[in-house]
Amino acid sequence: MNISSDQRLLMFGYYAIFNRYIDSDSINMVFRTVKIAVFAAFYSLCFPLFAQTQQLNLVGEYIPDITNNDGSGYQFEMVRAIFEPLGYQVNIKVYPYRRALKKVASGQADMMIGMIRHSNIPVIFSHTPHETDKILAVYLKEDNIDWQGISTLKNKKLVMLQAMDEDAKARLPILNEQVSVVSTPIQAFKMLKYRRADFIIMTEAEYIINYKKTANSSSNLTSQPIGFIEIHAAFPDSPSGQKFKSIWDENFLSYLTSEPAKVMFDRWGATKNYQTTLDYFSAPNLTKR
Repeated sequence: MNISSDQRLLMFGYYAIFNRYIDSDSINMVFRTVKIAVFAAFYSLCFPLFAQTQQLNLVGEYIPDITNNDGSGYQFEMVRAIFEPLGYQVNIKVYPYRRALKKVASGQADMMIGMIRHSNIPVIFSHTPHETDKILAVYLKEDNIDWQGISTLKNKKLVMLQAMDEDAKARLPILNEQVSVVSTPIQAFKMLKYRRADFIIMTEAEYIINYKKTANSSSNLTSQPIGFIEIHAAFPDSPSGQKFKSIWDENFLSYLTSEPAKVMFDRWGATKNYQTTLDYFSAPNLTKR
């Protein structure tokens, strides 16, 4: 067990106190042995408190039930489940996405949860995603498209959201052909409705959330899965960032496949998210990095 210099100094301080109040000219070997045993027991009780002084400053953006403003939510809970048993106190702050990202990039925070990978962001990412979502090709049922896999998209007019642009294109090269990029799902659905696009490329979560808001009928759209988008943890590009990344990478997959993780996702009503992430790690037929 490694003991820091501060802990060692405190240990000798306690020993000095024992010497002052217990030592006497008449002390014998038995009493000396008792004194050392009492000191050892006292230190063993205090050491867990010393370990708890290790800090992990975690940030995220506000997403209901995922990363709540009060520090609750299943993504925050995942981080606590991994770091707290190792003696870390997890301090959580919620910011708008770009501000949270700047906190990590500058080293003011040790970790950010819930990021899509981008090459132009000066942070380091977890080895595997902590959550995934399916990428769908959404189209009108009335088009009666003979779906033959992702090759069906070749030479078609595609529209996708800006937020997933770089990550999806890196994973699915076919999306680099004839793709329009828009800012909102409403814009994408309108392009499909007015035949300015043949397919919308979007995540399953976006599709479910926006489906009833934008579709004229609850049954006029259909979709096909074409891949996964990855949601990662991010860390500062620094020695401390590398340390926290290593701890996360070494422990995350074993936690994800544990019964406590399943119970936690179920408790937050995120069973579908959990299953999609498990599917990602066991489905070689859908493109992933």
